Amino acid sequence: MTPRSRTAGTASTPARAAGPYLDKATLVRVAADVAYRDGWSKLTLSKVAKEVNRHVTSLYAHVDGLDALRREVALLALDELADEVWKAALGRSREDALVAIAGVERAYARSHPGRNTAMATYARSDDEELRTRGLRLAEPIRATFRSFGLDDRQITLAHSVFSSALRGLVLAEITETFPFHDLDQTHDELIGLFVVALATGSWPGKE
Repeated sequence: MTPRSRTAGTASTPARAAGPYLDKATLVRVAADVAYRDGWSKLTLSKVAKEVNRHVTSLYAHVDGLDALRREVALLALDELADEVWKAALGRSREDALVAIAGVERAYARSHPGRNTAMATYARSDDEELRTRGLRLAEPIRATFRSFGLDDRQITLAHSVFSSALRGLVLAEITETFPFHDLDQTHDELIGLFVVALATGSWPGKE
């Protein structure tokens, strides 16, 4: 498969000294870093403003508010992970592709928990841009399931089950909410279950 390009205070508050030029892309990356450091639920405009040495009101030149900033972080995460998934799947199919994709998804979530949470929790059914970015991420995953001989209906089911299982495992790993004996082995065996079901033709509904 071939990688595709992206779609693309109060009056009494003292003013902050102006720093280097701040663009939207930098602001979003700083917000993502704050989410990593403090947690997604604790991301605020005031924290981001402090990091970029600006008054909070100046951030509105780039985003309409906290929800808009969260959306931008989610879009950033979708783009970054899609890039990694496309690279992992390039030139691979079936088991090799599935193992590689699962590996980069896990690695991304572990390295960028704030971004990962943004991507997993920020959802708007009427946001076409979010949907488009999500579809780009899904394409190599769906192509991998197709390489096992699944039809479109089975691919949709397999993608849902695979993503739910993998993200659930990664979430438990990041939050340390389950006493795994061996996380790496658990991850490998989870993917192995999918490979066996897909490769042997025992995937539900697959003749």
